[in-house]
Amino acid sequence: MRITGYLFTFLILLICRQARSAQHTDEDYVLVVHSINFNETWTHQTYETIQTLITQEGLQVKGEELQIPIIKDTTEILNKLAHLREEYPLPPRAVVCIGDPAWLVIRPLFDNEWKGVPSLVCYSRGMVPRNIKDMVERKLDPQEAMVPTSTIIKGYNAITLSQPLYIRETIEMMQKMQPELKKVVFVNDNRYISILTRQEVQSVLEQQFPDLQLDVLSWPQLSTEHLLDTLTTYSNQDAGIIYYSWYAASQKGENHYLIDNVQKMTNSFSNPPVYVINDLDIEGGNFAGGHYISVEDFNKTVITYLQEMLKGKKIDNTHEHMAGTPRTYLNYQHLYRHGISPSRYPQNAVYFEQPPTFLEKYKVQIICGIVILILLMSVAFLRIRLLIQKRKTEEEQREKEKIEEANRLKTAFLANMSHEIRTPLNAIVGFSNLIAQGECPEENREEFCKTIETNNELLLQLINDILDLSKIEAGKLDFIYSDINVSEMFNHLMQVFRDKTKPGVELICILPEKPYVIHSEKNRLMQVMSNFLTNACKFTFKGSITMGYEETEGGLRFYVTDTGKGIAEENIPHVFERFAKFDTFIQGTGLGLSICKTIIDCLKGEIGVKSKEGKGSTFWFTIPCEPGSDADSLTSESRP
Repeated sequence: MRITGYLFTFLILLICRQARSAQHTDEDYVLVVHSINFNETWTHQTYETIQTLITQEGLQVKGEELQIPIIKDTTEILNKLAHLREEYPLPPRAVVCIGDPAWLVIRPLFDNEWKGVPSLVCYSRGMVPRNIKDMVERKLDPQEAMVPTSTIIKGYNAITLSQPLYIRETIEMMQKMQPELKKVVFVNDNRYISILTRQEVQSVLEQQFPDLQLDVLSWPQLSTEHLLDTLTTYSNQDAGIIYYSWYAASQKGENHYLIDNVQKMTNSFSNPPVYVINDLDIEGGNFAGGHYISVEDFNKTVITYLQEMLKGKKIDNTHEHMAGTPRTYLNYQHLYRHGISPSRYPQNAVYFEQPPTFLEKYKVQIICGIVILILLMSVAFLRIRLLIQKRKTEEEQREKEKIEEANRLKTAFLANMSHEIRTPLNAIVGFSNLIAQGECPEENREEFCKTIETNNELLLQLINDILDLSKIEAGKLDFIYSDINVSEMFNHLMQVFRDKTKPGVELICILPEKPYVIHSEKNRLMQVMSNFLTNACKFTFKGSITMGYEETEGGLRFYVTDTGKGIAEENIPHVFERFAKFDTFIQGTGLGLSICKTIIDCLKGEIGVKSKEGKGSTFWFTIPCEPGSDADSLTSESRP
C-alpha cells in the first residue's frame, strides 16, 4: 500500500511538471552572455546556478561567450552581433550579462530585436568605456574614455549588480598578518577589466598607503615563465602578492579562448602568501584569500533579481544594486605554509582548510565515548537501583522475619512465663494454705516453709528478669557506679550460695592474695555472677562449683566453673540468646544469660562460655579497668 501511494504521488508530480512546462514554448529561454568565457570558476558557478534554478521554472538556459579581450576591431563586434541575431531570432525572456563589456557589446540588440527584454548586468564594476572602439583599443583613461554603467543602461529595462573591489580592506588585512610589509605586487593581464583594476589598486595605494611600494607584473609585458621566476625573488616578510588574473590567448579548434593557467602555479613559486581581491577558489589552497563578496553570496542575489524580472517586476535601475555582503575569506594552510603565524590570523574571518580543534578532530570518538558513558551510567544506575531494591526487599524480608520471630518469641515468652510463674505460685499458695489451715504436720512445717521460701525467690527472680528485659527494650537499664572491693563481693556471694548447692556439691571461692578495688557497677556485677552461680547450682549434682576472679591485660576476669551436666556443642552458640532453654525440666525464663550479656556489653567487656557435655561448664566475663592492690587504687576506663 505504501509503495502504491508513492507511485501515485510521483505520477501526480510528473503530470503537474509537464503541465507547467507546457505553458512555455521551446523558445522560452534565458540567455547568459559572458564577456570572456565560462572557463573561469567563479563565472561558471554563476551559469550553473542559473541553469539549475531557472530550468525548474520550465525555461531553457543558453550561454554565449564573447571573448572580448581578443577582439581586434569593431568588425568583429559586428560579427558577434550578427551571430546573436541569427542564433536567437526570437527574443529571450531575460538576458544575464556577466561583466559590463558584455552589455556594452550587445546593447544594439536591445534597441531593436530585444527591445523591452529585461537584462541583468552581473559583476558590474560601475564604469565602462564610452564606446566599443575605445574598449577594443583599450583607451581606458577614466577622465576621458570611461562612463558610469548606470549611464549606458539608462532608458533600458536593465539593472546592474555590482561587485566592488575591497582593495583597502584586503591590504589592511595583509599588513596585520605581515607587519613588515613594504611592497605590494599586483599580478594581472592586459584585459580591459584588468587595466581598470590595476588603476584602482594604484589609486588606493597612493591615497591610503603611501609608504607601500607597488610592483606590477603584467602579461604580455612578462611571459608566464618570467612571471614565475620573478615571484621567487620576493621575501615572505616584506612583500605581499595580490593575484588578479593572467589570461592568455589560446587556440582550441577554430576558436580563440582566453585561459588563466597561472592560478595553480603561483602558490608553488611565490615565497609570500598570494592574496586575491575576488573569489578565486580559495578552498583549494592556491591563494591565501582576501576581502570580497563570495561567489555563493553573489549568485543568491543574481537568482533573486532574475526571478523577480521573470515575474515582470519592475526594478529600479537608477543606481547599482549590491550583490551580497563582503567578508574576509582565508585559507589557513596557505598562510601557514608561507610562514604566517596563526596568532596573526583575524578572528572574524571565514577559514578554509583550518585544522580541526580537539573537539572537532575527535568528535566521533567523544560522542561515542559520551554515549558509552551514558549507557554505562544507565546500566550502573539500573544495577544500583536494582541492588537498592533488592536490599530494601531483603531488609523488608528480614524485618518481617524479625517481627514474626518477635511475635513468636512473645507468644513463647507468654506461654513460658505463664508456666514459669504458675509453678512457683502454685507451690507458694498450696503450701501456705496447708500451713494456714493447720493441715501440715509439725515435723513437715520447716520443710514446707523452705519450699515456700525457695519458690518465692524463684518468682522474685522471674519478675526481676522481666523488669530488666523491659528496661533493656526501652534503653533505660540503670547503672550506678561506685568503688567496689571485689574480694568482699565474692565473700558475700559465697555466703549467699553456700546453702543453695545440692548435697554433695562443694562451693569453692578462689581469690587473689590482695584484694582489688575497682570503680564499676556493683549491683550489675553481682547480678551477672549470681546468674552464673544460680545456673551452676541448678545443673551441678556432684563435684564442685568454683568461682573467682583474676587479673588480665587491661582489666579483670570473673568466672564460675562447675562439674555439672554441661552444654551440648550445638547449643553453645545460642547460650546468650533470649529465651534459650536447653532443659525443659529445669525452671527458668531463659532470659538470665541474655541479660548478663547486655550488662557486660554496657560495661564494655566480653562474656563467654566453655563447656563439654557431661564434664561441666565455665562461664566468664572480663571488664576493662586498672585494678589496684588496696582500697586507694580506684580507676576504671568505664568511669562515667
